[in-house]
Amino acid sequence: MAVRLVQSMAVMGLGSALVGCAAVATKPDQQIEVAVPAPAPTGPKRCLLLTTNDSEAHFDGPKAVTATTGSVTLGSIARVAAYKQQLLQQRPGGVLLLEGGDVLQGRFMERADGDRAQAAKLAWQLYEAAGYDYGTLGNHEFDAGPQVVRHALKGLSKYRILTANLDADATSLDPREPGFPDGLYGKTAIVNCGGIRLGLFGLLTPTTRTISQIGDVRFFDDPINSPARAAVAQLRAQGAQLVVALSHLGLGEDIDLAKDVSGIDAIVGGHSHTPMPRAKVVQGTWITQAGSRFAWVGQLDLALAATGVGLDPLLSRWHMTAVDQQMPIDAKLEARVTHLRSHLIAEVVIGQRPVSWDLTQPRGDYGQKAARMAAQVVRKALPQLHKIAPVVGGLLNTGGFRSHTVYPPGPVTNLDVFAIHPFANRLLAVKLSGQGLIDTLEHGCAPGSDGHGQGLVLWGLTMGCDRGKPAQTYTYENGKPIAILQRGQRLVEATVGGRPIDKRQLYTIATLDYLAKGGSGYLPLKTGERLCLDGQPFGREPPCQSPKFNQVLEQAVREGWFDQPL
Repeated sequence: MAVRLVQSMAVMGLGSALVGCAAVATKPDQQIEVAVPAPAPTGPKRCLLLTTNDSEAHFDGPKAVTATTGSVTLGSIARVAAYKQQLLQQRPGGVLLLEGGDVLQGRFMERADGDRAQAAKLAWQLYEAAGYDYGTLGNHEFDAGPQVVRHALKGLSKYRILTANLDADATSLDPREPGFPDGLYGKTAIVNCGGIRLGLFGLLTPTTRTISQIGDVRFFDDPINSPARAAVAQLRAQGAQLVVALSHLGLGEDIDLAKDVSGIDAIVGGHSHTPMPRAKVVQGTWITQAGSRFAWVGQLDLALAATGVGLDPLLSRWHMTAVDQQMPIDAKLEARVTHLRSHLIAEVVIGQRPVSWDLTQPRGDYGQKAARMAAQVVRKALPQLHKIAPVVGGLLNTGGFRSHTVYPPGPVTNLDVFAIHPFANRLLAVKLSGQGLIDTLEHGCAPGSDGHGQGLVLWGLTMGCDRGKPAQTYTYENGKPIAILQRGQRLVEATVGGRPIDKRQLYTIATLDYLAKGGSGYLPLKTGERLCLDGQPFGREPPCQSPKFNQVLEQAVREGWFDQPL
């Protein structure tokens, strides 16, 4: 069945050899290759890497919604699985399916019984059934802590997870612990693909320390370059002809990696959700990424150079293929997805949208669109907030809003609300000085990691940044900021209620517990007086009571608060 190629790279290959490939069992610092004879090549040896990233458990694909066409479901892991099998028939043994991280987050993690660990285990087992060969960890794998990752890893039998920059010894993810599947979690691997000795290693964004719940798991002191160089050196010493990094760093950091670490032939990226119709070549390293949520599958067709080491830049190629209705579907895997769906929270209509909700990107305006929604939610919670103190404004992180689509007028379901803000973040009030508020907004002027930066959703507050000026710097401990080292100079405008912020005045703002704990590096919020909506101090045991942001959003929808376009 012909598959429509929607976008293709300008550098195209000139042929294809059908050669053999064998999977390899590996341990964290050891690779065991199982040799499979390959037919005599008629051209350069080739290995085809199919890639996805940032599925966020959208196993039945992203939901593309427009005001004119309604709802159309695209993607799905069952189509990706069938596509791999189709290509394996054309190139037996010469195809690998890779994942760039962020699988264990999203709707399919929300079981009716609340068992997040079991949901994670079944998610990776679904990847295994779909034919995924290797993947790396993403920051969202740790949203519910390392124990969930540990439980999911113990459910694997074939799918291999690689992360070279985590120091897992004597932690929840120590692969030497009894019960871990032998060789399925480690730093590097070598696989014979298309007659090529292909070396693979994984990298996880170090920002996981401040944007997720990493627990006792540690990054190495130099969290990217040193472990990457060590992995490349190890793989080359073991005879790897090509080296590919599975990166959950984001496009900007992938570019830096290619500049700073030699010997990487290609980077299969993730984290920034970037659809790349063309590969970006930096100092000979091909950088690729395939969007998110199974909307695309990337195809990195690597041709080995005539020297036997490194890729041939003229014969290698990259393109993305839309995962749409023209792509075949694996019926058995689709049935498995349907079975998983039956264990999720039931979808019910909770209200109506009298007007459209436009939450599409570009990011330049996205913060304002999300702010209008957030303002309505906080307006709903104001009676409780005002019992604590008069709230002058509020702030959320843009990364908490995950749905970038247009919702036309019509019924709203509980799962629509969950898709917009899928995190268990609770509303809090924070009392802090004007200087503390300025320091908070100054941090919002700093550049964040691709796709998960420090961007703020504001209401009642305004800010303006000059990113050409010095950024705020911090003192760090174990990779987390513990004190401001030097205040930044990027914040050039900051107002509350239209007036400049008074450094000596005390302000009360609404925010989320995630930010109030210093998430995304917002240390200044952590220094304020943090109060739950029942008026009790945040952080004490037993935990005080505050509603989740998406719970308040759902209640606002039920009561018909959204009568204006977003």
